[in-house]
Amino acid sequence: MSRSTPLLMFIVFSLTFLLNGCTPSHQDTPVKIAINPWPGYEFLFLAQEKGFFEEEGINIELIEMASLADVQRVYTQGRADGLASTMIEAVQASGLTQEPLSIILIPDYSNGGDIILAHKDIQTIGDLKGKKVGAEIGSLGMFILSRALSKSGLSLQDVDVLNVEQLNAEQSLKNHNIDAVVTYPPYSTSILKHADYHEIFNTTQIPGDVIDTISFRSSTLEQLGPDWIQKFHQAWDKALQYSQKYPMESHQIMADREGITRTEFTEALTGLKLLTSQQSQDALYSQQLKDNIMNVCTTLSSANTLSFSCDSIHTLLAPYSGSN
Repeated sequence: MSRSTPLLMFIVFSLTFLLNGCTPSHQDTPVKIAINPWPGYEFLFLAQEKGFFEEEGINIELIEMASLADVQRVYTQGRADGLASTMIEAVQASGLTQEPLSIILIPDYSNGGDIILAHKDIQTIGDLKGKKVGAEIGSLGMFILSRALSKSGLSLQDVDVLNVEQLNAEQSLKNHNIDAVVTYPPYSTSILKHADYHEIFNTTQIPGDVIDTISFRSSTLEQLGPDWIQKFHQAWDKALQYSQKYPMESHQIMADREGITRTEFTEALTGLKLLTSQQSQDALYSQQLKDNIMNVCTTLSSANTLSFSCDSIHTLLAPYSGSN
């Protein structure tokens, strides 16, 4: 062995160490996503359970909350980097923080999954006039209630809206604190087990209005870069594909987390349209999505649930615009 060999090995080792040390690593610190129970979001948990995020080399921490309002709160308080939510919470979050929020995935559209349940003596949305309706104020519930009432020629001023979060919805109905409630699975699944309540509205009547999103603080995505987003998309697609290949196992995993039966979970999935990452990308850059963002903002504004103007909403909330 020549005398130069140890020196050469030392140089190679030192360069390797320096290069590795200088290369930004975004995998060590987990990227935190606030999330609440909803069948469409459960595929994130399936991806985590089956190790698909790990396979793609990304570190995700899912922060589980009880409601969409809680998800929004955790994000705006800076305790999460992103949120799985409807467009309503994304609009609210970006406006409240006045910090750009980027949508990277549309996991699903609500197609009957979000519903309004009422006591049996209330037959239609029109019958809600003068009644007490539970909804998460400033969140998805207010938007759906506003849209449902408008289709029957009513407005939010025609009902008594009470702030009721999902965990309290069933008990509030039982105690007659409210006459109806805006809800979704798994909470609606439990309520509908009682013969006293029935459905009077669902999102099939407002097609395309309720869009679910996975969004991140834009500054976080700038650091992570487009490669990270591509890996996230690949993990999402793997979860969808696994569910299609092994539906019984997958649905059982997700149903267990939501505290419902596999059959109930499978049935709940019929109330939404799941999107692959490619389908999501097509939808993300459509005029329809841009219009939806503004429609959500103006609807919430007219309901007096916003503390900011919609004038700048498209600069605060938009699909990720980094290089692909």
